Amino acid sequence: MDESNCFGYYKGKCQILNVRKCQDPECAFYKTKKQFEQDRQKALERINSLDELTRERIIELYYDGRMDLLEGEEAS
Repeated sequence: MDESNCFGYYKGKCQILNVRKCQDPECAFYKTKKQFEQDRQKALERINSLDELTRERIIELYYDGRMDLLEGEEAS
């Protein structure tokens, strides 16, 4: 596994975990940038499939109430 391909690897260190050195191959957080984007898109599709009240609660809790953040993600 090449740590530089991991979505969380930036400027020579892991941005997801509080470690300097990548813990490959046992790192449970490792995924490529492409896998990360695909997972994000899948999550947004799931959120958008929910009823309006549930969507609003998720937006409030995880997107700080900013619907534009969710819509911006959806467009990418």
